[in-house]
Amino acid sequence: MRRLAGAVVALGWLVVAATAGAADHDGRYTGVITCDVLPGQTIQALKTEFSMTVANGQAAYEREVLRPNNTQRLGITERGTGTVSPSGEVALTGSARGPTWSYEADYRGRFDGKDLRLSGTQQWRLPSQVAHSRPCTVTLSR
Repeated sequence: MRRLAGAVVALGWLVVAATAGAADHDGRYTGVITCDVLPGQTIQALKTEFSMTVANGQAAYEREVLRPNNTQRLGITERGTGTVSPSGEVALTGSARGPTWSYEADYRGRFDGKDLRLSGTQQWRLPSQVAHSRPCTVTLSR
C-alpha cells in the first residue's frame, strides 16, 4: 500500500512539474512576421505585426493580411492555434481565405527565455496558378 501511495505522489509531482513548465510561457506575445515575395502577387517581401497568446500549453495567434503592395489591410485575418510544450517547443497551424485565394500556414520554433522565433511556410492556392510555398519567419517577445 505504501508503494502505491508513493507512486501516486510521484505521479502527482510529475503532473505539477509539467504544468509549471508550460505555465512559464503563459502570456501575450507581440512581434513581426516576415515572408518572401509571393511571385505574381506581391511586389515586396511581407513585414507586418503578429500577436500570440499562450495559456496552459495552448497557443492562439492572429495577424492582418495586407494588400499586395503591403501598405493597406484587406480586412482579412490569418488565425491559428497550436501547442507549447513544457520545454518551450511551439507548433502553430493556421489559415486565411479571400474571395479568390487561400493559404494554410505552419510555423514552428522554440522559446529562448521570453523571446520566440518561429519559421515555417504558407501554402498558397491562387486562381489559375500552381500552388506556391512561401517561407516566413516570426519573431515575438513578451
